[in-house]
Amino acid sequence: MTAPIDLKHLNQYVFGDNALLDEILTIFIEQASMWIDRMDPSLDDKEWHLAAHTLKGASRGVGAWALGDLAEQAEKLVGAGQGEARRSIARDMKACADAAIAYALEIRDRAA
Repeated sequence: MTAPIDLKHLNQYVFGDNALLDEILTIFIEQASMWIDRMDPSLDDKEWHLAAHTLKGASRGVGAWALGDLAEQAEKLVGAGQGEARRSIARDMKACADAAIAYALEIRDRAA
């Protein structure tokens, strides 16, 4: 099973600096929590796209590839008739975000 966050990717940025790792993971946890909560399928297209795009960037920054890929798919769900697709991907993103956030907390706590 692939970890929710690619530690090899993340370590390219922190170079073993636990304080920097803590800071980056804390920002990711806050951003992912905030933006996943905003992924309401009833949002207008502009707000939906913004939330998905921001979540994609936060995820890919730490190597949460699966979440970033789902967010990229969500970005494209604009226009009429996207309600069911949005509901489905929002559920998938929530589960993926929860796993990535839990893993980030675990990594951060282990490094402390």
